[in-house]
Amino acid sequence: MNQYRTVLFNLLILSYLSANTPLMYTIGLTGGYDNNVMRFSDNEFDEVSLEPETMGDAKTFDSFVYKLGLSGKKSVWGRGKKEIFFNGTFNWSDYKHNPERKYWSGGLDATFRWGSYKNIKYSLRHLNSFYLRHYIDRDVSDKSLEPCSFSDQNQSVTLTQKLGWNGWASLSAGYLQRYYDFPFTEFDLDIVYARGKINKRIKNIGTVTFQFERGHAANVTFEKTAKASGFDRSYETMEWYLPVRIQRGIPFFKEIGFSIRQETRVYEAEDPDDPLHSGRNHLDAKYDLWLKKNLTESMKITLSGRYRQRTTESAYGWVTDLKSFNQLQFWCKIEREFIYDRY
Repeated sequence: MNQYRTVLFNLLILSYLSANTPLMYTIGLTGGYDNNVMRFSDNEFDEVSLEPETMGDAKTFDSFVYKLGLSGKKSVWGRGKKEIFFNGTFNWSDYKHNPERKYWSGGLDATFRWGSYKNIKYSLRHLNSFYLRHYIDRDVSDKSLEPCSFSDQNQSVTLTQKLGWNGWASLSAGYLQRYYDFPFTEFDLDIVYARGKINKRIKNIGTVTFQFERGHAANVTFEKTAKASGFDRSYETMEWYLPVRIQRGIPFFKEIGFSIRQETRVYEAEDPDDPLHSGRNHLDAKYDLWLKKNLTESMKITLSGRYRQRTTESAYGWVTDLKSFNQLQFWCKIEREFIYDRY
């Protein structure tokens, strides 16, 4: 609750910063559908039908989703092309048919800009108590099921530089702490990562972006808690992301876009007594499609869909089946922009 108040405070304080510049903010409402909220594998769908306690309080595999978002931007200093400004965000998500999947997230950016596409930015993000599903608490027994949730604290620094008249690039370094709620603290991870991104504006079409990221996750509670901490969950990760935005020459819509994102994760465990992680890797692919339409000068609607497929490889066939899944999501988001300038 204290973190919740902190994020709200960060958003509200934007309107009281010293510069006599307008506060620009956006309110968004999203409705959507997720056909596999807990990311069950094909085999698990059959097993859970016989053991519904695995789903906690949920009664269905799928769910309708409602989200409320608030974002704001405030410039606090400017001189010529130079400017310092802050961005804040807050989001609340509620899964109607999965009562335990209620969570909030928020963030704050501080940016110093000295020209067009020339800036350095510090970012802070928080994801609060994101529920995955019920897992067996092996510290207690091989049958005791408990809800498993985690929180993220993510910090990064990004440097952006213009490339010619129609391109720009950015480099980022970040540190993500993913810590799990009791009784699954043996899952805790410290993740360091580096990211590079190149953006290219194509005349009369739109923009194309390519992003590449490398990271390492260290299981910081490995062998430091109870029975289940003997399993090493550390891994190496590599991800690439390719979004294409068409913003010219299209009727009715402001933007049509699609993207591909693929992450390869390789676990470091080599202990034969840990078949769940030893020698395991996976390819997690996400395919997105979206349509954007301006309803008025200050209101827009976005329709989007995502297909996600995780393919796991392991020396153990049951691990391959257990950790592979498919997921389909659809979203409709309406946003309204506002400007507050009464000083």
